[in-house]
Amino acid sequence: MPHRSKNTAAIFNAFAHFLFLAVLVSLPVLVIRLDIDTLKTGASEGTLVEYMEQFLICLTILCYAYIAKHNPSFRRFGVLVMGFFLCMLIRELDMFFDELVFHGFWVYPASIVAASAIIYSLTDRAETANQFAAFVNHRNFALLCMGLVMLLVFSRLFGMGSLWREVLDEGYVRAAKNIAEEGTELMAYVTIFYASLRYAFAMKPVKDKAAHKANSNVFCKH
Repeated sequence: MPHRSKNTAAIFNAFAHFLFLAVLVSLPVLVIRLDIDTLKTGASEGTLVEYMEQFLICLTILCYAYIAKHNPSFRRFGVLVMGFFLCMLIRELDMFFDELVFHGFWVYPASIVAASAIIYSLTDRAETANQFAAFVNHRNFALLCMGLVMLLVFSRLFGMGSLWREVLDEGYVRAAKNIAEEGTELMAYVTIFYASLRYAFAMKPVKDKAAHKANSNVFCKH
């Protein structure tokens, strides 16, 4: 009976996980529909899609902040990862900085964040390298990498104007191209956040030396 109960719980958890993922991947479509049908803005600057992307980056940063706080053995590389995503957030806020200061100002705060994160991580190069290796060996890295590739490569190729002009021919409208590109980007951010959330759940708050030692090896598990 205990064995059967354990199997039932495992099946239930898998089904619940499937439903959670179904809701998660439906989010980009829902947001785009709200942009089109409710906000009447399409998928361009200053839209709900863009705000959701920024929100997901913030959540991603919080995931690594949580890990860095509760796992000192990952702190240096954790700060480096946080700096990377914070630079992405600053880049997404370029229009805000353009209006507040001047065009292209986002480069300056992004450079400061990047330099600070790199300098801190280099205070102990060997430890940072060890943390980097453990990070990429973790089972969730493939999912995180897929999200980054979707964001930095696939969304750019899929959103090329020349591709959509060829597909739509005389019926080409820029809104269709924008929706395809922004929707793909949003799905990539969802994937990145989900992978980062899994990293965060893999960690447990360190309360003693034994727990600290156990957590320092958690990223090497497959």
